[in-house]
Amino acid sequence: MSTTPAAFDHLDGTLPATEVRRAHAEMRERCPVVHSDRHGGFDYLTRYENVRSALNDPVAFSSADGVKIPANPLLPPVPALEFDEPEHAEWRRVLDGPLTPRAVRAFEPVIAEVVDLLIDAFAGSGKADLVDQLAEPLPAIVIGRMIGLEQPEAVRARGIAAALYAAMGTAEFPARYAEFHDTTQRWLADRREHPRDDMLTQMAKGVVEGRTIDEAGATGLLLAYIVGGHHSTGSALGGLIRHVLTLPGLRDELIADRKGLPRVIEESLRLTTPLQLFARTVRCPVQVGDHELAEGGRVLLDLAAANRDPREFSDPETFDRARTRNRHVTFGSGSHVCQGQHLARAELRIALGRLLDRIPDLRLDGDPVESGLVGGSLMTHYALPVAFTPEDSP
Repeated sequence: MSTTPAAFDHLDGTLPATEVRRAHAEMRERCPVVHSDRHGGFDYLTRYENVRSALNDPVAFSSADGVKIPANPLLPPVPALEFDEPEHAEWRRVLDGPLTPRAVRAFEPVIAEVVDLLIDAFAGSGKADLVDQLAEPLPAIVIGRMIGLEQPEAVRARGIAAALYAAMGTAEFPARYAEFHDTTQRWLADRREHPRDDMLTQMAKGVVEGRTIDEAGATGLLLAYIVGGHHSTGSALGGLIRHVLTLPGLRDELIADRKGLPRVIEESLRLTTPLQLFARTVRCPVQVGDHELAEGGRVLLDLAAANRDPREFSDPETFDRARTRNRHVTFGSGSHVCQGQHLARAELRIALGRLLDRIPDLRLDGDPVESGLVGGSLMTHYALPVAFTPEDSP
């Protein structure tokens, strides 16, 4: 184990993306376990083998104390992310309804409709910021439609969710959480008075997919859908578009033939890694290299570092559009693997496909603006300026 505490503070949002990535790599190459004295003390696991092993062992590496360091006492546990068995499996059944592969396939026409409406708003202008006008609003609107929100309310929820996530670990968090809580409670109150055939009405009635839920459970479900289903997909879409527009020949290759798109999406997900750090509590002594993780200790699993580990990926810093063995951990692994992965992949595939269909000469028009770590885990883009030949009005 490293005897020198990690200098990296994952809650320091002022560090640029390049410095965050450098810190990931330095910790990974220094030692299998790197200790931090910050935020009560914890250990980083950064190497692919160790991160994947921990993700696949929920008994030894528990999620029940929260997946953030430090834990936030204001937030209810997020289903199913922050539960161990048997509650974890019960919550996954509740969340799974609209997120199964079959349900997502049936929902694809709605995703395409939302994508086209967003593109309609800028296609005639010749310029756009694809973060603000596509990557960020798309997953918020899609998730909103899934649970029963009208589009204007889903767009407003996007701003509330973004402010809440960005405030994690700061003095602003209580106010931002109060805003989120009050907003979601108004949604539920409206459904009690005006029920509909949607998931929000089920939450308002207190029974979702056969499980009785209280107010904390309803708030947790809305956190899982609105916050969890928004930022990571928006980040992934921004990263995908940037890769397609910056890698020589890739845009034209995909316009000519889409068969390579699935591998392009997976490689972009590996290098982008939207949500990068997830905490666990060690429930029994675990040996990692020559170091023993003590029972009761807290660890941060560094998915971004693992996704660029040269022990697992050849030439890991390079975007390889033909990479065949791509077992990235962007969506996690094991029983806690992200339930929204099928929806996220569908949104990436459909959004990029419609962009290339409708605006084939899309190109960058200035430097993309990338964030550091937001809320202690998220890396995303703040701006992705593009230019193109304006689409003719109908």
